[in-house]
Amino acid sequence: MRQRQKKSTPRLPTRYLVTAALLEMASAPIAATVARADSGTTGYGGPGNVLNPTGQIMNRARDDDGLSVIDDVTRTPTGLMYPVPYRTPEMTQSQSNPDWWTLGWFEAGIMGTFGQDSRSASLNRYGDWKNGFTVTSLGFEAEDRKTALHVSAFAQNVGRTDQYYQVDVGRYGVYDLQAYFDSIPHTFSTVAKSLWDGAGTGNLTLRGGLTPGASTPAQVNAVAAAVGPSTLRILREKAGSSLTYTADEHTELFLKISDERRNGTQPISATFGIPFQNGATQLIQPIHYQTVDVTGGVRYREERFQANLAYAGSFFRNDILDLTWQNPGLTSNTAPGAYIPQTGRLSLAPNNDYHTVKGDLAMQLSPSSRFTASLSYSLMRQDDALQAPTTGSAVITSGADTINLSQWNSASALSQPTANAAINILNAVAQYHYTVNPDLGLTLEVRDRDESNRTNYVAFNPQTGQYGYIAIDGGLAPFVPTLSGVYQVKTPGSLVQIRNMPFANNNLQVTAKAAYRLDTHWKLDLSYENDTIDHTVREITDAHDNIARAQLSTTGYEWGTARLSYEFARRIGSDYQSNPYTPYYSATLPGYIPATPSGDPAFALADLRKFDIANRTEHVLRGQANYILSPRSDLQLTGSLKVDDYDAAYGLRSTHAFDITTAYTYQMSAATTLTGYFTYQNQDRGVANIAATGAGTSGSAGGAGYPLANAWTETVGSDNYTAGLNAHHSWGVVSVNADYTFTRASTALDYAYAGTGAFFGVLSPAQAGNRFPAITYDSHAVQTDVRWQMSEALSYRLYYRFNYERLVDFHYTGLAAGAINNNTYLGVIPENYTVQTIGLLVQYVF
Repeated sequence: MRQRQKKSTPRLPTRYLVTAALLEMASAPIAATVARADSGTTGYGGPGNVLNPTGQIMNRARDDDGLSVIDDVTRTPTGLMYPVPYRTPEMTQSQSNPDWWTLGWFEAGIMGTFGQDSRSASLNRYGDWKNGFTVTSLGFEAEDRKTALHVSAFAQNVGRTDQYYQVDVGRYGVYDLQAYFDSIPHTFSTVAKSLWDGAGTGNLTLRGGLTPGASTPAQVNAVAAAVGPSTLRILREKAGSSLTYTADEHTELFLKISDERRNGTQPISATFGIPFQNGATQLIQPIHYQTVDVTGGVRYREERFQANLAYAGSFFRNDILDLTWQNPGLTSNTAPGAYIPQTGRLSLAPNNDYHTVKGDLAMQLSPSSRFTASLSYSLMRQDDALQAPTTGSAVITSGADTINLSQWNSASALSQPTANAAINILNAVAQYHYTVNPDLGLTLEVRDRDESNRTNYVAFNPQTGQYGYIAIDGGLAPFVPTLSGVYQVKTPGSLVQIRNMPFANNNLQVTAKAAYRLDTHWKLDLSYENDTIDHTVREITDAHDNIARAQLSTTGYEWGTARLSYEFARRIGSDYQSNPYTPYYSATLPGYIPATPSGDPAFALADLRKFDIANRTEHVLRGQANYILSPRSDLQLTGSLKVDDYDAAYGLRSTHAFDITTAYTYQMSAATTLTGYFTYQNQDRGVANIAATGAGTSGSAGGAGYPLANAWTETVGSDNYTAGLNAHHSWGVVSVNADYTFTRASTALDYAYAGTGAFFGVLSPAQAGNRFPAITYDSHAVQTDVRWQMSEALSYRLYYRFNYERLVDFHYTGLAAGAINNNTYLGVIPENYTVQTIGLLVQYVF
């Protein structure tokens, strides 16, 4: 196992940008053919952070002149008002070389955040609010208006953990070379308390005062009380580059490369048994990830023909492939023969590779018809070394048998040394569109996706001649022998998984569409889709999803536009088999003895349906209207209703989702604007099940294994409200922009049960009740900017922000670092906050 520790402190990205530039220069002869880069191909969306959520390269004032010399209020072709544009500083012509024009800027100042828990993980989850001097933005642009050469560079939040840098050079219409560096923190907790040394590495050792496998709750709590809080955070740093080149009027080449590093720590949970045995343990997981993405290809176009050929590869590497930790050893079961593991081990994210080659084309067959097609083939590979089933070396009891862990704690206990995991995917798409006349268009589309899972692993120990894999380091075997993970030939009911399940889906989708213009203002769109899905290793072998859609839309009226659509979907699958997994268990091995003469207990409730493959009827209604209330005001209304009913007595039975949004915009002038909005969302889910007894062999509801007295139902309902207001006003050189956002969410969990057997009789009806306390979330955010444009070059900006967030969740009630009911916790809880941020910034443009 490789281990490498890295600090998650902010640093200037010199080595990243140099690497990106070298990669680009090395590939220049190949990539010298694309005109522009699509950064989304490598998973990057551009600049932006908590101070600059819109991703502007510099903070600018609004332009009081608007977009038109005719009217300061302008509208889109659909009738909606354009927002007031930002004022773009003029470029300056060079005196020494008149062909060159330049623009530069710099914004910096002092910023401070104070209030209740300004270090809160929730506040600093994706941003850096530390106090002190800050450079929010700096950069320059230059272009030669004779040769079309251009160069630009800019940076944001320099030196902070949410910093960003970008360099771009090229010639308009010929080539473009870009390199960037982006940094984003993700803070999970600032109050975590660890019982271990070695946080951030792959080896956690108990602190002094704790004995592996034999610590008491009092000792654990004492150590937790003495340990100071620590921060669990991941810092994501991503460097990338893109090169595009247009060779001629028909051909374009492109190449994009990105290197993303994630370093830090986050909470993760592990266990050595079920509750009241060896309990659960909350650990600190090390994150040392690297992902390299490469995309390259060629685009070819003519007047009636276009074609693309591209390759994309993604390569993930993890410096720490497993996490080993010493077990505090809490347990309430001290029966003779009980085994408490001293150490445990978790396999972490494995190294893996992804490759795909894609080609597509589009042809204008005639003035009234066109054809498009796409074909891609993808390979996913993972071949890391497999971990030994356990770290222990003791001889433990498992019913009447014993297991010598020394024969299971090395790679010699594995049937193969590496995973040798492979999945291949073929995607094909073809579409034909025919315009019958100016009012009617028809489209036929076929999509085929074939997935082949070629992973084949058999859990067999050559040293012992046994099938299986030690379950959770042997911690469960003494308490529940049938769950040891090892197949015992002479033990009835020794049912363990011995093979991987090669899950895969094949999907054929055929869609027919028709678009008909009823008159100048009205348009009708109809479509029908049949989706045929073949499942591998699932409860149904195939399913058909039939979807019909109708949409009526209107445009061109003086009052605005409107759209209303309805969708009906019905999914029907083959006969449901509650246990399709027998071929992957020890029941298929020669000499297997069932638990009883009549067979093994049922694998699952026969009437339970898994929602992703269950029969389902779905209704979706959507509406949208944009009203022009006056020449200077708009009103938007959008809403949707979605109802899913599953043909299931048990499992997910129904879901309902409703949302409505209204937004009002008023532009008194380009200098004064007001926008407000309100959104309401409601979701409900209904679930039912029966607690298993383990008796009998029938999975039928009402049988010995699933008596109706153990039945229970649960309903989860949530209501979410969001309201916002934005106001802008300019008094010439002084302008104010203010935003307010309020969010409230409430989730209720209600349940009912036929008898106390639904929760295994551990609570009385009075103790169980019929609902959990509601989960609530409240947030208020106010942000204001007061700008004084002292001159064309110099401006001052007074920034103020107020943030309030409060989450009340019963899951965290009474949760603290230490030992609770044989479980150990880090004390990671919601960190509510009430804070204010004030900043004084100076911007100079030259």
